[in-house]
Amino acid sequence: MIKAILFDLDGTLVNSIYDIGNAMNNALESLGQPIFSTEQYYKMVGNGMKTLCQRALAPDKQHLRDTLLERYNARYLAHCCDDTVVYDGVPQLLQQLHAQGCKLALITNKPAPQVKNVMDALLPGAPLDVIWGQQPPFAVKPDPAVYFHVCSLLGVDPKETLYCGDSDVDILFARNAGARGVGCLWGFRGEAELTAAGAHFLAAHPLEILNCL
Repeated sequence: MIKAILFDLDGTLVNSIYDIGNAMNNALESLGQPIFSTEQYYKMVGNGMKTLCQRALAPDKQHLRDTLLERYNARYLAHCCDDTVVYDGVPQLLQQLHAQGCKLALITNKPAPQVKNVMDALLPGAPLDVIWGQQPPFAVKPDPAVYFHVCSLLGVDPKETLYCGDSDVDILFARNAGARGVGCLWGFRGEAELTAAGAHFLAAHPLEILNCL
């Protein structure tokens, strides 16, 4: 029996790719580095901000990574909701799951202060029992340690949960924790990647997640 549903944030609850890309391009330009298109960012995000900065820099420019991360974080924190929107059906999904008695949580590789800004602006009052942005001492997804921690806060066994996300990182995160992964086809990566990663279910619209219970 499924007792809790856990969610990714970027590409799952909200479409944030434009603000992420704009903030990173602004930080890159400030360091005299080449920028990227929105389409390129779809494939670059997902493994945490340090990895995104690494991917955004040429091999011989990796010494700029910490400075790039600092400038990105400052820019993004101030502009994280300029063009970010909640995906159609997400608020209704959360309310219906809550009404059915499911415990709900968010686990994302986005840093906790950025998560707070996004959630306060776009999903205020969402019926989430736990909202967990990336923070010490836990490693980023797909390391399962934070999954176990959040499940302990919810009082559920990971085997009694679903994790919903849009990338292979999310599906591997669920599998590493012994949970089942729901691939969200409306997000950044698409069906081929989610299927290859071993998604237990695929959903083309947020409300289809109700069929996975």
